[in-house]
Amino acid sequence: MGIAGMILGILAMIFVWIPLVGIIAIPLVAVGLPLSIAGLIIARRNDEGAGTAISGMVTNVIAAAIIVVWVIISASWLAFLALD
Repeated sequence: MGIAGMILGILAMIFVWIPLVGIIAIPLVAVGLPLSIAGLIIARRNDEGAGTAISGMVTNVIAAAIIVVWVIISASWLAFLALD
């Protein structure tokens, strides 16, 4: 599960920077973050390496933060255009 979360996080980090295609990153983060958390819980329970789950969580959280910034910038830009 941690590997799947990490892969989805990496894909989200790639797609979030592409204009008009970045919307694909939202479902990737929505699926990747819970998978990474579940992978971390399973890894801690089995005393295995949790590196992939942690890296999946980090990449998904960073991608989610970038998505939030893009939404705020887009909303303010659209509000600015509506005033003109």
